[in-house]
Amino acid sequence: MKGLVALEAQINNVNNKQKKYYITTAITYTSSKPHIGNTYEIVLADAIARYKRLTGHDVYFQTGTDEHGQKIQEKAELNGKNSQEYVDEIALEVRRIWDIMNTDYDRFVRTTNPAHKEMVAKIFIKLYEQGDIYKGKYEGLYCTPCESFFTQSQLVDGKCPDCGREVNYASEEAYFFKLSKYAKKLEKYIDEHPEFIQPESRRNEIVNNFIKPGLQDLCVSRTSFDWGVPVTFDSKHVIYVWIDALSNYITFL
Repeated sequence: MKGLVALEAQINNVNNKQKKYYITTAITYTSSKPHIGNTYEIVLADAIARYKRLTGHDVYFQTGTDEHGQKIQEKAELNGKNSQEYVDEIALEVRRIWDIMNTDYDRFVRTTNPAHKEMVAKIFIKLYEQGDIYKGKYEGLYCTPCESFFTQSQLVDGKCPDCGREVNYASEEAYFFKLSKYAKKLEKYIDEHPEFIQPESRRNEIVNNFIKPGLQDLCVSRTSFDWGVPVTFDSKHVIYVWIDALSNYITFL
């Protein structure tokens, strides 16, 4: 009983301040139905969101689905459906499972949502106009299931280091984001705000394995498939995952 009284006092005290708390999950990729790892993540996030609400925080809990890309387009074709029909079915299944798990999220974001797509297009234009995106040509080894490019040295026994599947040589015109331009700023910010990446082991991994050796500019558009958000000023390009999917965390704030 004393514990409940103490908790109530704590809640009443924090309620006066109403601190905002924003929590998200990785958005589930819709190339197939969700797996136990997705479910584990949503349950953990839901537990944190519920706890923060109990302690008086103004919680915004967001989850959703990543619905664009070459792999999804190919999966839809294999199933005899168009891409939108395919992701509609998977997204419905994801929400059904989240409901079974009794998760209490505030918003479910789909990257095929018109409002999200409109905002992604605006973000791309803004970055381009301020000189952070440029057109170039990408040549490298590509893993379709992972939708990732790799160098020869990154391969494991000549195959994708992430999934172990075959990679294929790819060459195409693309737009790139000048990530290298922000390396020093990122390193300085993380050094001054160590809590920005947690736990410490992951922070050290990002700093020592990626930032300090030199960040590479990111490929942020593709021309080899068309299932994605079009680049409004260059229609043969669709915006790639690094801007499309990752923008979901801010497009509905």
